[in-house]
Amino acid sequence: MIIAHISPRTGGKTTSVGWHAHALYERGYPVTAFEADYSRQLTEWDECAGGFPFPVQQQASPMFFKNVPPTMAPGQIGVVDCGHAEDHRSIVQSVLRVTDVAILNTAPTTADIDRIDRLPMRALIEEVAVLRPDGNPPPTWVLLNRTTAGAKATNDYRAYLTDGGWNVFTTTIPGLQRYAQSMLRPVTAAKGSAYDELVTEMTDRGLLPTIGDQR
Repeated sequence: MIIAHISPRTGGKTTSVGWHAHALYERGYPVTAFEADYSRQLTEWDECAGGFPFPVQQQASPMFFKNVPPTMAPGQIGVVDCGHAEDHRSIVQSVLRVTDVAILNTAPTTADIDRIDRLPMRALIEEVAVLRPDGNPPPTWVLLNRTTAGAKATNDYRAYLTDGGWNVFTTTIPGLQRYAQSMLRPVTAAKGSAYDELVTEMTDRGLLPTIGDQR
């Protein structure tokens, strides 16, 4: 299974990949993280942290769709840090060709939501449908991050995105130092982190296999 974290530009994507991969690993899933971003921020984080408890593979290539699936073991979950879609469209679309779930990261701000509309992200995602075996674009869910507790903007933009036809996770990622300064501290995602809640929501929505039923 491949889960791709995408965004038009900066959207807390690398932070989401690192924490989400940790949350899945701590739940017992066999995880590999994939660096599909020339910035190598995920790799630098791995090196600063003294090594994640799962491998990080370099795959910032338009050939991702061909290179990665043969390396995936049965039941394995690949979590992909995609480069900015505005600058690296070919790589992002290559990843989306083989993605089981795409997670569109965005902050609930006018500037970030505007980037989704202006690219436009929907067209970028839908264009890969003809290149996928089932002829459909990958299931895509919006993850609102860098949120502020009780902020009206979060609910307003959730409604805006939902009205626009996007699936939006109930789970949100707060703008906490715990996440923003992840490179400086060990990551423990289980028991109380928003990313552990995300894994629960994905499982409840049927977006993840249950442990012991991985194919």
